[in-house]
Amino acid sequence: MSKILLEAAQGKKTNKIPLWLMRQAGRYLPEYREIRKRHNTLEMFKTPSIAAEITLQPLKRFNLDGAILYADILLIPDAMGLDLFFVEKEGPRFSKTIRSETDLNQIISLAENTDKLLEKLSYVSETLDRVKQNLSKETTLLGFAGAPFTVASYMIEGGSSSKGDFFECKKFMFTEPKAFHKLMDLITNATIAYLKMQIKFGAEIVQLFESWSGALSPDQYNEFCLPYTKKIVDEIKKQIPVIHFFGQGASLIPEALKINPNVHSVDWRQDLSYVSSALNGSGIALQGNLDPLLLYAPQNRLIEKIEHCLTIGSAHPHGYIFNLGHGCTQHTPIENISCLVNTVNNFKS
Repeated sequence: MSKILLEAAQGKKTNKIPLWLMRQAGRYLPEYREIRKRHNTLEMFKTPSIAAEITLQPLKRFNLDGAILYADILLIPDAMGLDLFFVEKEGPRFSKTIRSETDLNQIISLAENTDKLLEKLSYVSETLDRVKQNLSKETTLLGFAGAPFTVASYMIEGGSSSKGDFFECKKFMFTEPKAFHKLMDLITNATIAYLKMQIKFGAEIVQLFESWSGALSPDQYNEFCLPYTKKIVDEIKKQIPVIHFFGQGASLIPEALKINPNVHSVDWRQDLSYVSSALNGSGIALQGNLDPLLLYAPQNRLIEKIEHCLTIGSAHPHGYIFNLGHGCTQHTPIENISCLVNTVNNFKS
């Protein structure tokens, strides 16, 4: 049985538009919230039986073409010793930060030891193995990781950038560029090893999340970001398709296309028609890009916007995957997710 999501990711036109959703597994589902009452976030990530159950929950409710691993983009720096934790209503935090070469030197021996890192991340491989055993033959298993600049920004800021200006990250980048590049090298090499581990245990496609590239100017992106992301994409796509999710980067599309993934995924701030045109002739598939907050809109408005994305995407010559422009939010109405899934599955181009 063919896997339609995998076909689209390989640049093929499909009879039906494949569908998965960022954060489709998680907090908007009542069955997830029941588990959350008994376990904290990090415990759920690190307990394979729980993480596998959460990964599979949306597949039991909705007719989706992909299952996305329930995990987090910050598990690599946690394994490097930064001590990840989550603050209610605020998100991820690290007990330790990397804001100087001295800080970097304190983690470098572990960060360079990818075998040791993978040993500490073995709960992810067990989760993938459990999920794989319970997926239908038509459903594609997606793994993922954070792109190096996005992960580095969390490691330096200690969490999300509180003012959105990435002050600590960019200060380190400008004042200690050699140390910053060293950090990016460490994250890049660890990410390649981590994604290869995911492939070994069943991932058929991986998505690389570059959520914060919009903090950079084109010259900064070319110097501090692009080479590292491209190194990961070039290495992993030798084995399976790679989706490059490019958030908040509408001004950087020409630079981002140099990365040359199998699938270019964009957020809702980017014009899907323009991105499709920019990809024409490249062989690169397109993914995106409904604003996740449209899932709170009346269903007639929601359907109109979904069909707008589908009309553009279905005309893309190199394959198209429907997705949101970022993840499902906590209070997304279940009935509107159902509406979305039905609209996509019933769409006729």
